Amino acid sequence: MNQEVIMYTLPLCPYCAAAKRFLSGRGILFLEKNILLPKHLKELRNTTKAIGVPVTIVGERILTRFSSTEYEEVFRNY
Repeated sequence: MNQEVIMYTLPLCPYCAAAKRFLSGRGILFLEKNILLPKHLKELRNTTKAIGVPVTIVGERILTRFSSTEYEEVFRNY
């Protein structure tokens, strides 16, 4: 069973756009949370101390940047 995917993003962030393209291109559904909304920023800060976006959460795994190599590994059998 596939786990929920949550991605914390900012508008106009090129790395966020690349991460979203990666997931969408593979048909992987994800919940996007814009950290300009205070409640989403608070959620992100409660989850990780990462200061950059995107932050993608897949089950217990937290990806704190966009790396196509890392995403390929995590979503290989997704």
